[in-house]
Amino acid sequence: MVRSRGFSLIEGIIVAGVVVLLVGVGYIGLKALTKSNQNTPVTTGATSSSQSAEVITSKADLESAEKELSGLSFDDDSSTEAEIQANL
Repeated sequence: MVRSRGFSLIEGIIVAGVVVLLVGVGYIGLKALTKSNQNTPVTTGATSSSQSAEVITSKADLESAEKELSGLSFDDDSSTEAEIQANL
């Protein structure tokens, strides 16, 4: 019986294939991670003028929506009657 030492050719090819596969998946994941980090703005103490303009616009929209909602009356007799009947 002949005892061989080391890996056979097939075992070496399989190990190399698994290593290449893991490196490929890692490279693609790293590339996607760095691409997503480039698209994310860095939050620092100073904001850009476009970001602050968006915040001001949002606050103005909220204030106008609050004024409009405060002027509306949500008292509806039919809805209160339906609620009373539903609770019975």
